[in-house]
Amino acid sequence: MRSRYVAFVLGLGEYLVRTLAATHPDRARPHADLIRALSRAKETQRFLGLRILHAATNGDEGEVLFYARVFERGADRSFAELSTFVREGDAWRYVDGRLVPAAKLPKDIDAMTREAFVAAADG
Repeated sequence: MRSRYVAFVLGLGEYLVRTLAATHPDRARPHADLIRALSRAKETQRFLGLRILHAATNGDEGEVLFYARVFERGADRSFAELSTFVREGDAWRYVDGRLVPAAKLPKDIDAMTREAFVAAADG
């Protein structure tokens, strides 16, 4: 997860595409268009920090709960996401994620558990 966050910060679209799972829906988009779109995120968004709150694996499947501080054109777009990953070959690939905007999260982000995130996502 940390490497994907840094790739967004630096605009490394090729890396972001490479780290998508084979089943990710974005894989159906034209390759060059997807790289270009992912590379441009850094042009409109300021990435100010990443906190990993939970990580777990079960065989070739894993999940990461993280909080990302992001601003877009001066507006706070920070969020928490529970991402799922799958091991393909010898690398972990991003499958999907459930995202909750910061406004719906508990005040103490560092104390947020997976269960509290799910409750916020479902609420």
